[in-house]
Amino acid sequence: MKIFLYLVFFILVLNSCNDSDGLVGYQKIDLDPYIIESYLHDAKQLYMDEIYHNENHFNYSDPSLDNEEIDKILKIIQAVYDSRSPQRDTVFDVYQIHGYYCYSFSSVGLMVETERPEIQSLSENVFPTGDEELDNLLTAYGFDSVRTAYSYPNFPWLTVYTQQEFNMLPVEKEFMEIESVVLAEFNKGCIGDGNNITLKRDSDSAVITFSIGMGDCPAGCIYHKYWEFKVTNGKARFIKTY
Repeated sequence: MKIFLYLVFFILVLNSCNDSDGLVGYQKIDLDPYIIESYLHDAKQLYMDEIYHNENHFNYSDPSLDNEEIDKILKIIQAVYDSRSPQRDTVFDVYQIHGYYCYSFSSVGLMVETERPEIQSLSENVFPTGDEELDNLLTAYGFDSVRTAYSYPNFPWLTVYTQQEFNMLPVEKEFMEIESVVLAEFNKGCIGDGNNITLKRDSDSAVITFSIGMGDCPAGCIYHKYWEFKVTNGKARFIKTY
């Protein structure tokens, strides 16, 4: 009986040490305005990078941005910012490292059949275009402006823009269902190389790595240096540099 009671007590203590977000301890991390202002873009890009590289991600097919998940990533950055180590000072104060990602949240490029009446209207920024299916899609996501490619229509690409932000993976697929759209592609990458932040999360911890790049980075950096931190139970600790 005593063994059973000790076991129950141990489980209760263990659970009390963790929050509903597992061992990462997001609920123990408070965001300050500086991190929100300076790293919100990084958090969104890291969130999108997780989705893009994992077709089984629970938000892969959800066009809305999951602000709760983005806040969790911000809190991981906050935990490192709040930690005390020379390496923390290096990544935030000396190099002021940010992510090197270029995911688009507000635009999609479309390869189109330029002779279609609705596409002619679209290319001239005329809304509605006259095609019900296309107009419903444009309205659903607030697409309200268009820019044609240089040498359009010989190069049959145009880009539609919205003032809102979305996970464009499912939106891209919806455009592919439109008869007059040959191909839909939102921007998924940057040209060149540079400083970066990478993130790996699981239920037990989060590992976030800051890096700098040097040497002809527009063509691809020839030198990188990395600082790796691990976040558990609401705290970050420096792991290694390489």
